[in-house]
Amino acid sequence: MCVATVYIESDGGLRELMSEVIRIEVEDGGLRVTNLLGEEKYVRGGLRSIDFWEEHSVVLYPADKGARGVSDT
Repeated sequence: MCVATVYIESDGGLRELMSEVIRIEVEDGGLRVTNLLGEEKYVRGGLRSIDFWEEHSVVLYPADKGARGVSDT
């Protein structure tokens, strides 16, 4: 099974959004991220990069650079 840690760009760096992510779905101008426990977060923004080879990481960016752009569901 492949799981990843999802990060979001924040204040010029990266902030961990969620670990043990198993699903990312495109939804209404953003992305819904789900982990192994079924917890979900919605990010208004897009995909910057995916690295499943070395770091098992996904980097997202918020739609509005000044906004957090993340909500729990």
